[in-house]
Formats: sequence, C-alpha cells, structure tokens
Amino acid sequence: MNTDTGGRTRGARPFSTLHRLEFDVPWPPKHVAAYLLDGPEPILVDAGRPTDDARATLEDELERFDISVSDIEHVLVTHPHSDHLGQAATLREAGATIHASGPALERLRTPVEAFRENVEETARVMGYRGEQYADVVDAEVDSFRRDRRLLDPDATEPITPGSSVSVGGREFAAIETPGHQIHHLSFETELAGTTALFAGDALIEPFRAGAFHVGIARGADEGIDRYYDAMDRLGETAATHVFPGHGPTFEDPQRVVRRTRDRLGTLLEETVDALAALEPATTLEIAEERAGTVRYTAPVMDTFGALGTLERRGRVRSDVDEGVRYYRTATATHDASD
Repeated sequence: MNTDTGGRTRGARPFSTLHRLEFDVPWPPKHVAAYLLDGPEPILVDAGRPTDDARATLEDELERFDISVSDIEHVLVTHPHSDHLGQAATLREAGATIHASGPALERLRTPVEAFRENVEETARVMGYRGEQYADVVDAEVDSFRRDRRLLDPDATEPITPGSSVSVGGREFAAIETPGHQIHHLSFETELAGTTALFAGDALIEPFRAGAFHVGIARGADEGIDRYYDAMDRLGETAATHVFPGHGPTFEDPQRVVRRTRDRLGTLLEETVDALAALEPATTLEIAEERAGTVRYTAPVMDTFGALGTLERRGRVRSDVDEGVRYYRTATATHDASD
C-alpha cells in the first residue's frame, strides 16, 4: 500500500517529490516504510522486505509514480535489518547504487564461524539452554547470512557515520543513531525549504523499537546506553519533519526524542523491579518476569541492554558461573556481603 506523505504526516504539508511506500510485515504495526525521493536521479531510502510479495509491492508502488525499478539510481540503507534492505539486491541488479554504513559492511564481512562462536558465548551468558539455546543461535546465524546476502558488502558504497554524503545530487547528513542497531544511520536533508529526517527505526512516534544493537553477541549489554547516545544526537537535529520506518510520519522530533528517553527510563525501572522479584537471576529469567514471554528475542535484548546500563550505574551487580551471568540488585549484593 502506498500513501502520500501528506496523508500520513500529522499536521504537515505534503512534499511533492517525496513518496512513501509501505510493505506488509507480519508483526505490529504491520508495515515497514521506504521513501522515494523523485528527481533526475531517483533515490530510495530503505528497501522493504526480502519476499516475492515485497518485490511485487515495490514494482507496483513505483509504477504509481511512473517509475520502474530500473529508474532508481540510488538506495540509502538506514540499517542492516532485513525489513529495510530486503529488495537491495533487486535494485542493485537493476542498476541502482546501494549506500550503507561502512562499519555495517565491515561487520558483515565477519567469518560465519567466528560470528557463530560469538553468538554461542553470549547466548550462554544470557541464560539460554538446551533446545532454546540451539534455536536462538541458529536463528542469529541464519539472520547474519541473510543480511550479508541482501547487502553484499563488496558491492555497496560505504558511508562514513557522522559525515555529509552526496547522493544523486542531494546532500545528506549521516547521523549515528545506534541502539536499535549498532550501525544505524539516520539521514537529514533539505527538502521543500525545510529539513527532513529519515529516521529508520531510531525514532518512531507510537513506540520505541527494540534495542537489538548487535543482536545476541558481545556488546549487546551496551544497547540501551547507545540508544541514549542516539537520542542525544537526534536532540541536536534541525529537522522539523520526520519520516520513520514504522508508524506515521510526524513533526517536532524533539517531542518524540523526549518520549523515547522516557520509554528507556521506564524499561530500566521495570528491569530492576523484575530482578528484585527473582534475584539472583539470569537475563532470560528477568526478561520473562518483565515481559511475560521470551518467545521472541526483543524483550531479552531490551533486558540485557537495561541490565548493562543498570550495572554501569551501580544499581545492579553480577557474577558469572559456568558461563552464565547472574544478576542481583546492588542492595541485595551489599546485604549478602555483610
């Protein structure tokens, strides 16, 4: 389904050269958005899902603006998650130049076995065991392989985070916005006399995207701290209009930055409360207590990132026993040592 950005932006006027394309996804809010910047060198920001249906959607939606897949000259990828780079290979094969974070491309060059070892170690640290452990490791490795296939690091133009990049005759500021994904970029550009921000999954009005950061790998416990870093950077944006990967487009990004920071703060408090009900406890146990289910990794990643932040702030403590990290509140640790 396509919708004009004027119809999706709350209180905003439409931009005649900017069009929003929506691809169906099976999880809330049931869509992921890409954005077409029409002009002499048409630019697509993000590229939908890696499915046949998404390819058909891409073709049909572009046709509404008298553009074919082969007319797209450039694709800017906000971050290497499959629902944002799914049709990158299709577009590259049709002649488009794909642009993505240089560090993201370097990470995709990691040998698969080294990546698997990293995931296995971190999954044990989190408290995964048995069949659940095997399933989550396999899923992470499969996701890594898929992302590397979709975003070929040797056939993609690297973007230096924090730089200004010229694409299709247009200047974009590539803002580092990690947390949801470690190498996530948000793109700021001048559009119709104002400043527009293509925020990917870093800034969404109705909800906060999960702190997947590096996935189940070393450094995952830094996800919430890095999310705060992203909000600090977006707090400096001059943009007045935001075009996110999910949810409606919106004005006043500072309002949503504040809301996102509040949501992060709520996560920290919920994590402390869940830990206090169980301690000592693993990440997996705390996540289940906090969210009610760990069927999906999102609540586990949020919880692990929150625990890392809380430990660095001195509110929780942890120790490792046979490769598994157990957490206690700082008060409980102090009492146990008395």
